Amino acid sequence: MKKEHKQKIDPKNLMAVERATTSLIGTSISLIVLGFVVEKFELFLNIISLELEGRADHKMPQLEHIDFYNYMGIAIVGAGIVLALFTYRYYTRWIEHLERGELDTDKKIYFLLSLFVALVGFLLLASMVML
Repeated sequence: MKKEHKQKIDPKNLMAVERATTSLIGTSISLIVLGFVVEKFELFLNIISLELEGRADHKMPQLEHIDFYNYMGIAIVGAGIVLALFTYRYYTRWIEHLERGELDTDKKIYFLLSLFVALVGFLLLASMVML
């Protein structure tokens, strides 16, 4: 078995990794909250509008598209959970790199995260225009 040489980690590098990890956790929490809001807010608005109008027996046309928001909200919450789990892997890999004295970056996670957020934004924009 090959024995790896562990170096003392520079505190500046360790703190930078911890800041990035905290930022990713914050992003995952934001995605989970956004998904919950998307999934529940449409229903909330419809219930409130029905209560205010006093027409609880009348079905509003907006309720036809409620499934779209349900699925989109669930997908966004799922992405937030996957990002939270990935963040631990990200952190442990960086610690291993720093112990070996290597500097490496994982550009894929930032690309995938930006692509996902852009896709969610596009779908929400399309739903506002078309639905």
